[in-house]
Amino acid sequence: MANAFGIDVSALQAFQQAIAVTSNNVANASTPGYDEETIELSAAAPQNDGAGLNVGAGVVVDGITRAYSQTAANQLSSSQSGLGSINALQSYASQIDNLFGTNAGGLTTALQNYYSAWSTVADDPSSSASREALLGAAQALASNLNTTGGQIGQLASSINTGIGSDVQQINSIATSIASLNQQIVAASAAGTGQDPNELLDQRDQLVSNLSSLVGVTTSTNSDGSLNVFIGTGQPLVLENSTTTLSTIANPFNASQLEVSSSTSNGHSISNLLTSGDLGGLLAARTQVVNPALNQLGQVATAVAVTANTQQGEGLDLDGKLGSPLFSIAPPLATASSANQGNATLTVSLANVGALSADDYQLSYAGGAYTLTDTTTGATVALTGAGSAANPLTGAGLSIVVSGAPAAGDQFLIQPTAQAAGSFGVALTDPNGIAAAGALTTSAADTNTGSGAIGAASVVDAANPNLLATTTIEFTSPTTYSVNGAGSFAYTSGGTISQNGWQVSITGTPAVGDAFTVAGNANGTGDNTNALAAANEESQGVLGNGATSIGNAVSGLVTAIGSQTQQINTAQSAQTALNTQAQSAVQSVSGVDLDTEAANLVQWQQAYQASAQAFTIANSLFTFMIDSINGTYT
Repeated sequence: MANAFGIDVSALQAFQQAIAVTSNNVANASTPGYDEETIELSAAAPQNDGAGLNVGAGVVVDGITRAYSQTAANQLSSSQSGLGSINALQSYASQIDNLFGTNAGGLTTALQNYYSAWSTVADDPSSSASREALLGAAQALASNLNTTGGQIGQLASSINTGIGSDVQQINSIATSIASLNQQIVAASAAGTGQDPNELLDQRDQLVSNLSSLVGVTTSTNSDGSLNVFIGTGQPLVLENSTTTLSTIANPFNASQLEVSSSTSNGHSISNLLTSGDLGGLLAARTQVVNPALNQLGQVATAVAVTANTQQGEGLDLDGKLGSPLFSIAPPLATASSANQGNATLTVSLANVGALSADDYQLSYAGGAYTLTDTTTGATVALTGAGSAANPLTGAGLSIVVSGAPAAGDQFLIQPTAQAAGSFGVALTDPNGIAAAGALTTSAADTNTGSGAIGAASVVDAANPNLLATTTIEFTSPTTYSVNGAGSFAYTSGGTISQNGWQVSITGTPAVGDAFTVAGNANGTGDNTNALAAANEESQGVLGNGATSIGNAVSGLVTAIGSQTQQINTAQSAQTALNTQAQSAVQSVSGVDLDTEAANLVQWQQAYQASAQAFTIANSLFTFMIDSINGTYT
């Protein structure tokens, strides 16, 4: 009976544990990170009954295993990192898209109203009401640019907040993983032969949570501890030690946070973090937010430069050359905080047609400067020496270097980053609107040849003799003098330049024929310059004359909408991948309540059967004892 008792007791204990394991599965069916557990049973080693027979000795609990697949877990982590990244990117892309695409009083409308106001001035150049309306439309345009630029700036600030939050969460998770590593190693070394399943589940769940924040890879050591790497292989957790992440100021822009680590010697590792929410935030800044601000600034710069240039080519109601209509900040140049020299840059716009929406890095090495487009990585051709008399020129910019740079010094040049926010209306007096052309041209009534003079255009509004009367007199059909001096060769249709203006004469003038270029005195009713200003929206300005301001705005809105749509498509695809990965993990590690219910019935019946067997064994044992004692009746 002793052997029967031992068998029954082992069965009762084993099935009781089996019921506990199954009950625990049911209790944790909805617990994040919980892996289904299974009790492992095996037959106990048989015992010799003394008569040469080996009789079974019951059941042994070998351990409790958890349903876990490292491959499925890796796929889930990878998909979560990708989803975290695309979700962050989509969030900012959609907000930028809303700024430009769904605002009824948006940039397109503000620009159209502004140029329409110039047309109204052209219809009645002397009207005070139309001039006031133009200044109002200009102010509305400025407000729109300022507001949109400010909203983009707020998005940039929220990215900083998100980066700081992610860094804190990553550090906290890393500390928890390191702590669990210690506990797992200690539990594994206890010699019980049983894996610390609950601790392993907790650690795996932390790794899964971490993968949503940043790209993760792992490796397991022989003692059971886990090494965790982020980005392109930067260590975050090595056994029970951690690498702490921190935020640092961008060396060129203190308001922009970058990610550093305790092992990177204060240098940024942002470019190594390309997935997870953190990677998505960094990508949103470089791929969505900053480009949108630069492109908006490119439009603002083009509007300001063309309007101010046109103002300078016309006369206001007081008969003076027009003063600037808009004010705008110059290109921003920032020295790296790591620079060793004392050089500073003064950057101005040299050619709006060559202006792009990219940022540039100016580097000094080997006694020479190199200008690199930070978006494309391409080297931009530079001319000049960097002095005030001979500035560096490239990418439509003029760069003057003051002080002495050291080898390796770098500067970030942002031609348009602060343009939208700084765009303002400089002209307050409606009489200052230069609606009239600055110059008039005429042919003498006594001319006998077939020569004809066109309209004069201003090429240098700062020339002090711009409005002075100039007479062009032909000394022969192929030569002319200017104000009675000199002899210049004439070609029909060729350009004649003097005093900051240029004009063309066509045909065949006769000897003695004269043409006059003079200031447009008493031109209050003239609308020449107003018409030119109204047409600026459709004139080729950007892209070396290939792109108008109107097309630039349309292209900006379209490009942002297209980018957002592409990101939305990628998000849908990544969501599907993540759903599949979750299903794969669930199929391996998830708790199936139907299965657990069946297991409970099985273990209950087995337990009851074992209890019944124990009762029978006890009855037989009692009968045997009573028989031996002669007390059985």
